[in-house]
Amino acid sequence: DIVNTNAQYLAKELANLGIDVYHQNVVGDNEDRILEAFKNAFERCDLVITTGGLGPTQDDLTKELGAKYFNKKLVLHKPSLDWIKTYLDMKDEAVVEANKKQAYFPEDAVILPNSNGTAPGAI
Repeated sequence: DIVNTNAQYLAKELANLGIDVYHQNVVGDNEDRILEAFKNAFERCDLVITTGGLGPTQDDLTKELGAKYFNKKLVLHKPSLDWIKTYLDMKDEAVVEANKKQAYFPEDAVILPNSNGTAPGAI
């Protein structure tokens, strides 16, 4: 059996905050399906939380498609880029172009730093 522990954890923590979770959806790395999921979610809910898709690989599409859905540009967040460089340097890893992708966010986003890795989040 495959158990979505992220969804379980988030539902529990949101319930602890008094936020009811009525729907969860898992969407593969496909532009049309992700955009359709955004459309359906925002028609149905007052609060939409996405997870995943923040990594350096080509199939990590969440930020790009969130920006597209809201007609926002992706802009460089220099503090995130600086952190990514620092983090990878501490691990003696080189910064490659794909890592820099993780420092771009939809304009006007509030950045959520990640001290445990290279993938900051955003609101």
